[in-house]
Amino acid sequence: MQETDRMITIFAPNGMGEDFIRQLRGAGLPVAAIVNNLRAGKRMEKLGIKNIWKIRTTNSKALPPEKPLGRIYLFESSFTLTCRLLQLVRPCTSERIVLITRNHYPRSIYRLLGCDMVVYTQSDNVSFLLTDLLQKTISRTEQA
Repeated sequence: MQETDRMITIFAPNGMGEDFIRQLRGAGLPVAAIVNNLRAGKRMEKLGIKNIWKIRTTNSKALPPEKPLGRIYLFESSFTLTCRLLQLVRPCTSERIVLITRNHYPRSIYRLLGCDMVVYTQSDNVSFLLTDLLQKTISRTEQA
């Protein structure tokens, strides 16, 4: 499967995550969302997201989405929910999982649950996360 077929997948329970989705869509990158309730699903639909992966955090396993997953970005709203999402999402992908948080829990906890990178920030501006994604897209275009 081509890497270009994969959707960048976002769990965006807050404004910071929603802004990141807007930036990705503005850059023309394929975006999917992870939601754990109906209200979040409706918010993602309002943002124009068509591919929504509904996860029930009370289940012991998550069924993989129909579309192949690309890099996953989890914006933390709750430590407990983030840990549960990592447990459910990691078995469904070998792609990189990036966690963005304002809290300063030890990164070793997240890593043990399958997170590849933890970004601690106090800013609402996370456009720096786009840099790597855009560089990949540009280099793929140049190779073609």
